[in-house]
Amino acid sequence: MTYTSEMRRRRRRRTIIVIVVVGAIIATAYGVTRALGEAEVTRAYLDIAYEVASGQALAADSLGEMVTEIEQFTRPRMLQTLEEMESRSDELATLLAAADPPPDLERADLWLQIAITAWRNGLSEARAGLLALASNPVDSDGAAALQRGLVDLRVGDRAYHGFMSEIADVDTTLLGGPFPSIAFVPTTSENLFDPVDLARRMFLTPELASVDDLAVADIRLEPSPVGVSGGLPVVPVSSSQSLGVTINNRGNESRTGIVVTLQLVSNDGEEYSATQEIESLEGGAARSLTFADLPVKPGTRYQVTVSIPSDDDEADNDSTTFRFAVNEDA
Repeated sequence: MTYTSEMRRRRRRRTIIVIVVVGAIIATAYGVTRALGEAEVTRAYLDIAYEVASGQALAADSLGEMVTEIEQFTRPRMLQTLEEMESRSDELATLLAAADPPPDLERADLWLQIAITAWRNGLSEARAGLLALASNPVDSDGAAALQRGLVDLRVGDRAYHGFMSEIADVDTTLLGGPFPSIAFVPTTSENLFDPVDLARRMFLTPELASVDDLAVADIRLEPSPVGVSGGLPVVPVSSSQSLGVTINNRGNESRTGIVVTLQLVSNDGEEYSATQEIESLEGGAARSLTFADLPVKPGTRYQVTVSIPSDDDEADNDSTTFRFAVNEDA
């Protein structure tokens, strides 16, 4: 019995030792797994925050370049720069909103959220103000919009400093590089962002002014004229007479919903009309249309008028009229 009791005690001690060792291993493994999980969450968040900050740093550089060298910009280039900055800021804000910061970086995330929201609002207001002032340097609404935009951009700059302070002790060595410094309105060149001075500089740059000019640039008969009779071009008799039209946006503003109208009147009083729409036309671009199957008859003279809305800066080129005749049947 004594021998049996001793064996039992030894077995219990061995069992306890095994349990303790296994428990220690499990606890260590759990701690390592948890630490790795937390590190992965932190890394995933920092990757997103780094992408957001890097994108906004590029936007700040673009704005600084434009303000510093505004005299070298054309209106289309200014529009493109502003639109790209605003669009990219929207994308980055959406990316950050979906990020899941770890508990120890929640304050940092809050600062970054405030920064990107302020930058987005600031870019939108600044864009509206700059475009208005480029067309009218004494536009009070434009100056007010630009001033509001600059205030928001400065708020974003200060909030980003808060973010940088929160991550000062965070290990970022595995990222693409250090977090960039961002200043949409740098204090070292703050005078360049003065709305009154910017308006003056833009006014002295004619390429920034808004130009709105659509034109009927060219018209072509197909088949084309084969001769002249009585002072009129004569087209041959064919199974299908068509008219090609080229509309040119000679301005620097995009136009949408351009309705092109064709009116055809014969010498015997018959009338025909047709319309086509150009959905959009960028500044400096051209678009060709074809009005097919015109109802023309042999031996008849016609007057055709092609017109577009005459609500732009140059009304003289919004309509073109010419006459032609269709040859007699052979």
